[in-house]
Amino acid sequence: MSTRDFHFHSGPGLKLSGRLYLPDPARDRHAGAVFCHGFGGVKEGVPVGLCTRLAEAGYTMLSFDYRGFGASEGQRALLLPQDQVEDTVTALEYLATQVPGVDPARIGLYGTSFGGGIAALAATRSPRPKALVMTVPVVSGSHWLRSICRWYEFEAIQKRALAAIARKAATGEIEIGERLEIMLPDPKAMERYAERTPMAIETAWHVLHHEPIDHAHKLASPVLMLGAKDDSLVPYEQTAMFFERVAAEKRLEAFPVGNHWLFYDEGLPRAAELATEWFSRHLA
Repeated sequence: MSTRDFHFHSGPGLKLSGRLYLPDPARDRHAGAVFCHGFGGVKEGVPVGLCTRLAEAGYTMLSFDYRGFGASEGQRALLLPQDQVEDTVTALEYLATQVPGVDPARIGLYGTSFGGGIAALAATRSPRPKALVMTVPVVSGSHWLRSICRWYEFEAIQKRALAAIARKAATGEIEIGERLEIMLPDPKAMERYAERTPMAIETAWHVLHHEPIDHAHKLASPVLMLGAKDDSLVPYEQTAMFFERVAAEKRLEAFPVGNHWLFYDEGLPRAAELATEWFSRHLA
């Protein structure tokens, strides 16, 4: 397995930073998948473990930084879900048409955490994905933020987000805060996200109107969902609600313990095994 950094263009000509995980020629399945990471993450973080394992299994994996984050161009720290969906659709096209050895008819999509809902929406808007994997996904922005906040906190972030939009309307300035001012953390999440990640405060308003669950019934791709029942950051209810609405072929693996980061740490081998099986079945 080897890696290669590259760039592609999305949105209004923005240069996005990507990384390809390339299988050894002897194991190359001539199939691949795009990886969508979580809320404010970058390609050097969570994607590395899963992409490495799937590349070792023979799949060409593509991870990337969404516009405005990591090494990609764009308005810094402004997370717009609709833009991330567009970036994902563009990444799918790049993988299908610009990466030698990848069969354009054998493309998958893997989304984790906030990237799970982004991947689901991209799969309803692109004909490329023939298989979809979602782990501990955010599928309703409004339900998610409400579920991890006390009521007064939920009201406060809504008011602050609208105030930030009003300020932008008047001055052109985008108010930058920190990711954990929007994704209000429990003690376990505070330990996990010790690093500071700048994020525009108005992002909260856009997340509140981000509802992939409303499009679950449109999915044509077979869907594998992995959830953690004791998830304290993205409640398992998000996974269960989305799975219930999927009309396509589907499979749910619910893990009783492990919290939100199960599939990045001790559960990574099992997540990679299940994803490999799913892709082997549907990208054959």
